[in-house]
Amino acid sequence: MSRIVKIFKAFRNHPKKTILFSALAAYGINYAKSKYEFLLMSGKEEQLLAAYCKEASWYGDQPLPYSANHRHITVLLNPAAAGGKCKAQFDKYCAPLLHLAGLKVAIVRTEHQGQARDLMAIMEKTDGVVLAGGDGTLSEALTGLLRRTDDAASRLPLSILPLGACSVAGKAVWGLSEQPQPRDLLEATMAVVREVLSPMDVMEVLPLTSADENPAKPIFACMLEWGAYRDAWERRDKYWYWATLRRYVTYLFSSYKDLNWDCSCSVLYTLPCAGCSRCAGPASSPQDVKEKNIGRSKRWYHYLLPSMGNVNLGHEKPDTSLPHTRPTEDRSGVINPECGEVHEETVGRVCDVRVATRNSPAASHLLPHQLLFRTGATDTSTTEFISEGWRRTSSGAATHAREQLVGSITIRPTGELKNNQVSFQSRYYF
Repeated sequence: MSRIVKIFKAFRNHPKKTILFSALAAYGINYAKSKYEFLLMSGKEEQLLAAYCKEASWYGDQPLPYSANHRHITVLLNPAAAGGKCKAQFDKYCAPLLHLAGLKVAIVRTEHQGQARDLMAIMEKTDGVVLAGGDGTLSEALTGLLRRTDDAASRLPLSILPLGACSVAGKAVWGLSEQPQPRDLLEATMAVVREVLSPMDVMEVLPLTSADENPAKPIFACMLEWGAYRDAWERRDKYWYWATLRRYVTYLFSSYKDLNWDCSCSVLYTLPCAGCSRCAGPASSPQDVKEKNIGRSKRWYHYLLPSMGNVNLGHEKPDTSLPHTRPTEDRSGVINPECGEVHEETVGRVCDVRVATRNSPAASHLLPHQLLFRTGATDTSTTEFISEGWRRTSSGAATHAREQLVGSITIRPTGELKNNQVSFQSRYYF
């Protein structure tokens, strides 16, 4: 007992040494624990990767009909995503499965902002595009693809590998609530191999211009966020020396800086409509879809060879046709008097405005024809701003004071735009 008393007296008489050695001991214990968990997880990852590689090899070993071509996949890889870790994760978890499945893979690394958009504007001679990055890469690719005037949007399916530090849309598509784990990346890659297709909601954003300006080109995204919280989040990498705490201190240090505190705006919106005689086009029949697709993938020499019919490879394949190529329902007899009716409201004294499709965790309950418009609390103080920012970082959920389901919406800022902004900047779309 006397020895224990002497030890505590030594701690009290030498506080600086006690703090130093306590910090070193805590660091050593934490390092040993993380090393043990890493070795334990590495063994599980190897077993998991081996199982997925075995399944991918099964697809690669299946014989192809003599009239079929190998599937060609183009990967748009953003090496700067996830703090430069995107390429390493893709090479470890995703690339082996694509090669083992017998796919012809072309990897294109993006080198500057907007390159993914430019590449998708001219993308041809591929069976699909895989986006390895975050929400910025996805938004650029969607914009480049949907700005085209041909039928590329119905011919080129997009696959999302949530490899970015901010993959809100990717996590919503795959039903993830936390950062993607190795199993999630493997499953997302195998969806490309299995040819699993699913419709994805996209929001078209058309920047407003004055009468003497040229019409702006549309931007396509899954979510729009405008305000002080988005500005502070975009500055988090400036505080890299705070390591993992930079996601929290960015709200603390940004609370007294030049942010968009005033998101006052006038809002014009229409209510959602699932399709009626006003907005829905004529229905397409199975015969129309068949005639549209005839001859799309045939070569001249295919007509000289006998038809193989439906080749059974030992497993049942689901219907992987894109929604654009399926017959649509006739809604010409549906009457909706509220369709197209414009409502007007004014939003003031808020610093947070959001518009989301169902490809976001907070709006996953929406129907395909709905958008979710949300605004934050009014007259937000500095303390409330920091507290809300930390809550968003820890839980991923944002509080809101008002929400409205809309079909289309027009937002005209009436407050002062910071940083000489004349329109919404590209960082607000993702």
